Amino acid sequence: MMKRITPLLAVCLALVLSVPFAHADEASRRAKAKEMLTLMHMDATMSKMMDNMMQQMSAMSKQMGGGHGNVTPEQQARLDDFQKKVFTLIETQMSWKNLEPDYIDLYAKNFTDEQLDGIITFYKSPAGVAMIEKLPTLTTEGMQLAQTRMTAIQPQLMQMIQDFAKSAATPPAKSNPQ
Repeated sequence: MMKRITPLLAVCLALVLSVPFAHADEASRRAKAKEMLTLMHMDATMSKMMDNMMQQMSAMSKQMGGGHGNVTPEQQARLDDFQKKVFTLIETQMSWKNLEPDYIDLYAKNFTDEQLDGIITFYKSPAGVAMIEKLPTLTTEGMQLAQTRMTAIQPQLMQMIQDFAKSAATPPAKSNPQ
């Protein structure tokens, strides 16, 4: 009986002793994830994304409101008030201050300590700093390239959609088994 208890005790002891180390590893990984996000200037990136989103929403609400002077001053005041409430809600919930812990968890969960060390080393290097500085421009220009390509193939896509719609509307010819 003692022979059975000894391995069980060893396993239990190993589990109990490993919990602090696992917690320390997680804390270390979280600290590294936070450092990486700081080096990536995620706070500024998220702030810029929020500003762009707010500008787009504002432009859309102006179009929805008539944008051509069709709105009474009372309607415009109500629309402005509504927009302000929406923006406040979005800013409150989507601010970097609120999102940062979730992003830290996300990166800590998906990268090992060694991977985070490598990423941090890269972002501290001249090449990594250049990457961070140029990423917003690269992202914008990349989106413009994709949009240009989509615009160029739009006539072909429309033709394909029309052809498909015609073929879907026409019942298939019945095969005549002989």
